[in-house]
Amino acid sequence: MFKRLRVRSPLVKRSPAPVCEEPPENVYHRPHFLHQSPGETSQNSDQMTRPVLFPPRNKNLPWCTGYAEVINAGKSLSNEDQATCRPVILKKRTSIDEDWVFLCQNEDKQTQEIMATYWGLFDGHGGPTAAIQASKHLHHCIKDQLEDIFDIIGNPTAASPPMRLGEQNGNGSGTSYSKEKKICVESVVKGALEIAFKKCDEQIGVYLASHNQTGGCTALVVLHFQGKFFVASAGDSRAIVVQKNDVLPLSNEFTAITERQRIQHLAFLKPELLGEEFSRYEFPRRVKRNDVGKKILYRDYFMSGWGYKTAEEDDLKYPVVHGDGRQTRVMGTIAVTRGLGDHKLMVHDTDLCIKPFLSCIPEVTVFDLEQEEFGLNDVLIMATDGLWDVMSNKDVADAVKNFLEDQKHEARRYTMLAQYLVVKARGFPFNNNWTLEDGSFASYDDISVFVIPLHNQGGTA
Repeated sequence: MFKRLRVRSPLVKRSPAPVCEEPPENVYHRPHFLHQSPGETSQNSDQMTRPVLFPPRNKNLPWCTGYAEVINAGKSLSNEDQATCRPVILKKRTSIDEDWVFLCQNEDKQTQEIMATYWGLFDGHGGPTAAIQASKHLHHCIKDQLEDIFDIIGNPTAASPPMRLGEQNGNGSGTSYSKEKKICVESVVKGALEIAFKKCDEQIGVYLASHNQTGGCTALVVLHFQGKFFVASAGDSRAIVVQKNDVLPLSNEFTAITERQRIQHLAFLKPELLGEEFSRYEFPRRVKRNDVGKKILYRDYFMSGWGYKTAEEDDLKYPVVHGDGRQTRVMGTIAVTRGLGDHKLMVHDTDLCIKPFLSCIPEVTVFDLEQEEFGLNDVLIMATDGLWDVMSNKDVADAVKNFLEDQKHEARRYTMLAQYLVVKARGFPFNNNWTLEDGSFASYDDISVFVIPLHNQGGTA
């Protein structure tokens, strides 16, 4: 039954075969699964008509995922969104040293490989380059990190990860730290995703510097393996699960508003990052000279509420976080506070670098599909902020339920749903504007949408 073989093999890091031919590294293109030639990409970049793009009818994405996108209405020269959807095969690595390997004739690849599926959305700013690089490389970074811990994730029922990688946890006090610190297999998967984002950010920084380019992108990743979704969000794209009677957000948005206290705290710890241009305090409005010496409303990094302080000359400086609503910016420059790239982003007309205030580390949430029961119309929606700028979670959920109920017998209904959501957010041209059905302004931004069906993928209906 067993064969005993002596093997010598190099360390293996193999990636799965690409779903389709990848465009050259430094050429602007649309997502690989759209199968567009350079000529088609140029033709479909008309910002006056804003055609909706989707995969060819004979090219199905993993999980029968639906996808659609549309270019912006002149906000930038190109569609700065990018997307990736592909299977990922995690492989158990072999040792560079000679070792005894036991092979069972009845053994399949299950103990040597873990199948995963990866979806990624990247919303670029300051040019498309960072988003293109992230779409090409982030899944490789994630694969590398997960293969480092293959022995741990390959045994998801293990009570806790070992202190020393490669060793087995025994019974007794040696594993007490895991219970006290609540360290489980999910914890090291989350850590692997966080490390992968950081490494990808470093790679993008090197690429941008070597090619004399700038820019950055947000990143929203959904990784499925072993019956769970791991959702990693760095930016303001959003993922929600739409079920018959429920809408479950799987990500949070990271902007100058939501991360005000983190940014102010860094300004408190390292005031030199503000130069002579900025103040760390937030005020309801810009402080005027006749406010100096009077008690005015303010808040600092440790405050969720508001207080009063005596205004000083330094308070006349521009606040590090300032603006109203979606116009709120960090150092008057950027609204989104997490993402990849932006290593050379500077405050206009200064030598102040904004990157220290930005974070490439995602927030990772876990959604266990095996704990749920899914119906035919239950889906996960991933989209860049071009959709969410004009549609709420409830708007999207209502549109999803109504559309899928009407199209229950249509084979490509998930792709059709993605198109439907993109069109609803894009609106229609009217009097030189793009407007929604109710006459309000539509989204002028790039819009990218994934629709991931959940029926028969995790739980049972």
